[in-house]
Amino acid sequence: MLLINKSELSRVLTVLSRVAPIKSSTPVLKCARLQTIDRQTVSLTVTNLDEFLTCRIKVSDAPEGLDALLPIPEVKSFIKDNRRVLIQIEPIASGGVSIAEITGGQLANREFPAPEVKDFPVLPPCPEKMFTTPPDFIQTLKEVTPTISLADSRAVLHGFLLSKDGIVATDGKELCCVPYDLPVKGNYILPIPNCLFTAEFLKAASKFGIAQNKVSSWTCFEVKNWVWGTKCIAGNYPNWKQVVPKDENLSFRMTLDKSQTGKFADALKQLTDTAPLHMLQLKTDEDILEAFADSKPDQKAECVLTEATGRLPDDGIFVSRKLLIRALSLGHHTFACNPETYSPILATGGLGKLVFMPIRTKEDTATVPNNETNSKTNEPENNKMENETMNQKNKTNAATTETTKIPVAPDASSNGFKVVTASTQHESYDELLECVEELRVSIRTINEQASNLTRKIKDCKTSFKLREKDMKAAREAIEKLKVSGF
Repeated sequence: MLLINKSELSRVLTVLSRVAPIKSSTPVLKCARLQTIDRQTVSLTVTNLDEFLTCRIKVSDAPEGLDALLPIPEVKSFIKDNRRVLIQIEPIASGGVSIAEITGGQLANREFPAPEVKDFPVLPPCPEKMFTTPPDFIQTLKEVTPTISLADSRAVLHGFLLSKDGIVATDGKELCCVPYDLPVKGNYILPIPNCLFTAEFLKAASKFGIAQNKVSSWTCFEVKNWVWGTKCIAGNYPNWKQVVPKDENLSFRMTLDKSQTGKFADALKQLTDTAPLHMLQLKTDEDILEAFADSKPDQKAECVLTEATGRLPDDGIFVSRKLLIRALSLGHHTFACNPETYSPILATGGLGKLVFMPIRTKEDTATVPNNETNSKTNEPENNKMENETMNQKNKTNAATTETTKIPVAPDASSNGFKVVTASTQHESYDELLECVEELRVSIRTINEQASNLTRKIKDCKTSFKLREKDMKAAREAIEKLKVSGF
């Protein structure tokens, strides 16, 4: 028999229910596994097959060999009053537990049936070594999370990239990178750890480790008396480094007065917003940054500049209202770009770096002379010049040994990043392999969706046949009643 504090058990089950699929059709996944670790410690574990969460609870005298499943919804409902009293838990032979509580001088006992312990999924291997992370690591993950878009069709963008360079997240429109000295040798894509984004875990010191088996990689976090692990997302993360512009390529840089960025962000939220671009026009006037609403130019918000290098065009630059406010919310107050080439905007000074594109409102069209008579007359001469030009290009390409990667602005219809690359043969093969891997992930997703659709159609077909059978039986019964004279 196990004695445990009722309010403590209720609090633990509330956190565990964030991982356990309570609405699942598989009963064993709606249960927590209760086990004895030693005479003073028991553990409760839940899983949804992609992640697991374990809590260690201190008790006075744990029974040796205790191992049973506890159905979370029913037990939570039974102990919902959260009184700080001791309750008795015992396993029952058929599976599940019985819980007893003394109320009003009487012993109230109730059984909670559950599947057998052997049906509980096998947990993944634990990391051989755990490394201590800074106390703000989980808080950093939470602040970076809004950059991730689960609506993107690319599964690899549904999580954080953890690598030796730190934490990276992108949704194709913005990119957030935070340098961190992580003890990892490769690249691992971590799904969003929503269950850790509570006040209890945000500022606590944690331990971090990676475990691998033949099938997949697992990331584990240990925070206080909790252990959370999740399966890493399979796939190759995009080459994000080529998107971050270099400082020497940015001709314009401005630094906002840090004491005014909060009021400036509030003022931006008050400006009239218009779809679909949600655009703001940014201009500088001496030591003032002015942000104009796109739909109503008479509306503007201002912020004092402490430093400005270079200058903006007379029309200023156009940016997404959401991304500018996002940069300010991360504490960034320095913005740099190259307006002439529509380079990405680099925001710094706060949490890591935030990179996003300006909005291109005009398409520069090159004027091409159209003189058909001259082209026909000088055709041999033109062919000769073209041949010489091609030969010169071939010589130049043969002499080139290094590659250059230049971030440029996307088309007007695109909000993402585009990179023009003059790559070597080796890098081309790597890019092709990455494309093939992304294609395989997409095909696997399509196959899963097709399988689900097939199953639904078969279920509908079976239901339709059953309804037809019932209708036929009803008609036959009516006919029999009519023949009988009713």
